[in-house]
Amino acid sequence: MANQFLIKDTMQNMKAMDSTEIAALESGTYAGVQLLGYHEKWDTPAPIIY
Repeated sequence: MANQFLIKDTMQNMKAMDSTEIAALESGTYAGVQLLGYHEKWDTPAPIIY
């Protein structure tokens, strides 16, 4: 069961996820993605959870 998030610093990093990371998300290894910023790390008030 997933109990952690895949952490990405920016949306660009999230868009560039490789097939291994995507497969881990699809299989439930991760509960989702935690995005730490949109354009730059910490440029949002709080991390965004997908």
